[in-house]
Amino acid sequence: MKRALLVFFAVISCQITYGQSKAVLDNEKLLEFYQTQKYIDAAQYLKSIYAEDTQDEKEISQLAYANMMAGKLPEAEKNYLKLHDKQPQNLPVLFSLANINLRRGNDEKAKAYYMDILKIDSTNFTVYKQLANLNKGEMNLAKIGYLKKANEINPIDPDVVFDLCELYFKMNFFDKASNILQPALDADSTNLQLLKMKMPISMANKKYDEAIKTGEKLLSYGDSSTFVLNNLGKSYFFILDYKNALKNFLVIESKSMDSEALYYSIGLSYRGLKDYKNAIPYLEKAIQEGISTKIASYYGLLGDSFEGVNKNTEANAAYKKGLQFENNGSLLYNIALVYETKLNDKKNAIDYYEQYLKTINPKEQTKLIGFIKNKIVELKR
Repeated sequence: MKRALLVFFAVISCQITYGQSKAVLDNEKLLEFYQTQKYIDAAQYLKSIYAEDTQDEKEISQLAYANMMAGKLPEAEKNYLKLHDKQPQNLPVLFSLANINLRRGNDEKAKAYYMDILKIDSTNFTVYKQLANLNKGEMNLAKIGYLKKANEINPIDPDVVFDLCELYFKMNFFDKASNILQPALDADSTNLQLLKMKMPISMANKKYDEAIKTGEKLLSYGDSSTFVLNNLGKSYFFILDYKNALKNFLVIESKSMDSEALYYSIGLSYRGLKDYKNAIPYLEKAIQEGISTKIASYYGLLGDSFEGVNKNTEANAAYKKGLQFENNGSLLYNIALVYETKLNDKKNAIDYYEQYLKTINPKEQTKLIGFIKNKIVELKR
């Protein structure tokens, strides 16, 4: 009897010990972690509850999700792969594995999971959109194909429509771009991204009135970006409304947006209004902007190279060409020096030394001024 009692208490003791070590999941506590977005705490809590080698699909799924949301991507992937082995056609699992690989920079593995999803669901809009993003390069044919497929499934998604319109525009398929843009704008007429895409497409189709209407709408919504003002100005210009064209171009200029094309457009607008006096300075600015700021130094290097092979006349011609773009003191000095030391032309040497003197700061380079003046005196003897 005594032996039987000992066995009974031993069994009871084991059951109590097992019950104490086998913690029970508190769903309310887990939910609170999720609601307060304490995913790291949720992942640690689940790990303390479930066995490390658990084969229970529900437990694995909870561990996978919590780790993914906590940013513990290797651990999340390990758990999702366990689920994938058990349920190879489970779409949420495939999406999660694709997402994890995207976040870890493994685009090729992400693509492979998306392709697996398409084998199960060939009409999944999200997959086509993601695959389009994963295929880099503007003229990537696969990218265009995925965007077209996504657009067929959901013709009003603004991101897909914008990306596909942009590609069509660059390929000069303006009618195609216009056709897919309109349904998306009908669904969301105040989408600034789509309206900004409509402007250049309308202009390319020579629908300038439409472009102007779109541009004025964007301005009324508070978008006075250079892009909008520039396209609006060009549209007015093309219908010969130089006054309104000028108004938009001058607003851009007031924002200190120096550019050859802008000055050229302003100059042409003034010409259209027969205001030649104001046209001249803007056309001159356009010419100046169109020339590299380094061109004078390029001619300086060219002249120096000609000197190196004793082509002194060609050297001075290059230096003088550089002066047409910048009144550069170094170029003036080089010309004077070539005339003095290599071409034995004192008269021109004096002339260019005198011009060089005018470029020297008298407060900072008094010794240099003295040196050049003495040189001029010697040459006049």
